[in-house]
Amino acid sequence: MAVHRGRLPVIVSSAFVAAWSVWWAWRMWPDSGVSWHFSVDGANLLLHGSGLNLYADAPWLQTGPLSLVVAALLSPLPANVGKNVALVAMAAAGPLLLAALAPLVAPAGRLRRIIIAAIVVIPAWTVLSVRWGHLDDVLAMTFAIVALRAVFADRPVLAGVALAAAVATKPWAVGFLPLLLVLPRGRLRAAATAAAGTAMAWAPFVLANTLTLSALHPPIGLSPSSGLHALGARGVMTPPWGRTAQLLLSPAAAIAAVLSRGLPGVLLVSVAVRLALDPKDNAYYIGSAALAAVVFDLLGTGWTIPWTTIATIVVFWQPFTKDFVNWQQKTTGLNHWWFAHQEAVGAIHLAWAVAVVVLVFAWPHSRVQNSRRDLTVPGNVPRP
Repeated sequence: MAVHRGRLPVIVSSAFVAAWSVWWAWRMWPDSGVSWHFSVDGANLLLHGSGLNLYADAPWLQTGPLSLVVAALLSPLPANVGKNVALVAMAAAGPLLLAALAPLVAPAGRLRRIIIAAIVVIPAWTVLSVRWGHLDDVLAMTFAIVALRAVFADRPVLAGVALAAAVATKPWAVGFLPLLLVLPRGRLRAAATAAAGTAMAWAPFVLANTLTLSALHPPIGLSPSSGLHALGARGVMTPPWGRTAQLLLSPAAAIAAVLSRGLPGVLLVSVAVRLALDPKDNAYYIGSAALAAVVFDLLGTGWTIPWTTIATIVVFWQPFTKDFVNWQQKTTGLNHWWFAHQEAVGAIHLAWAVAVVVLVFAWPHSRVQNSRRDLTVPGNVPRP
């Protein structure tokens, strides 16, 4: 009886988070799956069209082959059913990822902090998972959290496999590879596993057609509200060095973060640098940014309120994420201001990236390293 009474707060809080997630998914559902067709079209090209010439023929597909394979698994279902199954699964991933983080949070006030984090993060996550239906970003962040848990549990091979899967779903996930530096042993084995998995995913396309590398310079427009524009890039299309800069500077910044400040800020620094150098300013970026921010808040600080995550959501919550159809009819209010001041929006988003990177590097060194070592001892895994 005492055991059951002790578990009651966890059961009640889990039910609340589940209901909160369902409510937000329901809110986003009427205009859902905006980008789901990219996954479907890419999967069809991969399996029934271009094959290994996929990225040479369609360099605008900035998604990894693993995400297209996952989308292809739903192809036997009717199109609308397959999309709905994917949206439900992606929406459910949000609270499950927070639950996966729970054992890594310091015991003091853990349950309260996780509930507050869920209240804050779930709305942003449903923008990514339900409103836009971006399968590749959801998978990349999911594998990143799996890798994080594997690092804490001192399982180098699993960490390497998870990070390879992340890069195979979204190329910018290469910025998460510095997580392996936190491992106390088996770093080389983990790195070799990650490298082998990444090669298995991408090498066939490069070897089949060298024009695959043209995806590093995709025919994607440069948005005035993007971080790249705020940094001084001009023109109609993404500059030739844009994607390459993302793929090089994001992991470089993450390496500096993990070596100087440990594990908690690695995902946040990687995502921040990636968004600062991105040519677009899509509304679904909020999901990855919010999840990376909450990892820092939960594992790197003692804050009950996840202030970094709240600030991230306020900055990236675009006013038309729910009412996208009618925004052009607005002549006043936040919607009108947003579209009338694109360069200011880009500057705000760039300022966010700079601010969170400075925060990670300036924050006192976390004791998360000791917590991770404790998790490797049988019986020491803390319970929510």
